[in-house]
Amino acid sequence: MRGDAVRVFGELNDSAKAQQALLNSCGEAAWITDEERRAIRWLLSALIEHRRRIRVTARLWRSLNPEEPVPCALVTETTELLDEHRHFEPFIARWRAVVINRARIDRTEFWRSMIELAELNLDLASEAEEPCAGSDGSEGRTDVPA
Repeated sequence: MRGDAVRVFGELNDSAKAQQALLNSCGEAAWITDEERRAIRWLLSALIEHRRRIRVTARLWRSLNPEEPVPCALVTETTELLDEHRHFEPFIARWRAVVINRARIDRTEFWRSMIELAELNLDLASEAEEPCAGSDGSEGRTDVPA
C-alpha cells in the first residue's frame, strides 16, 4: 500500500504540474480577457496549493517505516486529496478546450495569411515576367524605323 500511495502521489504531482503549466500559458496569452485572466489566476493559486499538499502527503507516506501501521489520519488525508484532485478536472478541461479552439483559430488564420501572401508574391512575380510593349527598346524612340 505504501509503494502504491507513493507512486500515485508521484503521478498526481506530475499531473498537477502539467495542469499548472497549461494554466500559466493560458494566463500569459494575449487573447485572454482580464476577467478570464483573474479566473485563471484563482484556479492557478488553488492548484499550486493543492500540489504543495500532494508533495507533503507523499513525503509523509515515504517517511513511514515498513513495520509501522498507517495512521488513519493519513489515509483520510490521502482520500481527501484524491477527491480534491478530481474537482480540478472540469476546470482544467474547460481551459484545455479553450486553448485547443484558440490553437485551431490561430492555425487557420496563419495559413490563410500564408496563402494570401503566396498568392500576392505569385501575382507580383507574374507581373515582373510579363514583357513590356516595345521591349526591344524601340518604343518612344524616333530614330528607329518602324
